[in-house]
Amino acid sequence: MNTFLKNARDHDKRVVRIIHGKGKSSEGKLPVLKGKVNSWLRQKGEVLAFCSARPNDGGTGAVYVLLKRKV
Repeated sequence: MNTFLKNARDHDKRVVRIIHGKGKSSEGKLPVLKGKVNSWLRQKGEVLAFCSARPNDGGTGAVYVLLKRKV
């Protein structure tokens, strides 16, 4: 994902969507990647904010990420 965010900023993208899935195929039907993506995004300096996507964009199986402007 480092490369994905870098490429997005290099192309002056301010908002991207990351689809991590809902975990329906995982053991216990619990989302595994959702928590990992959440934790990872909190550590990234280029990320201003993120939230779950609208239902037609993946709902709780995806996040919108607001990126800082490239200086």
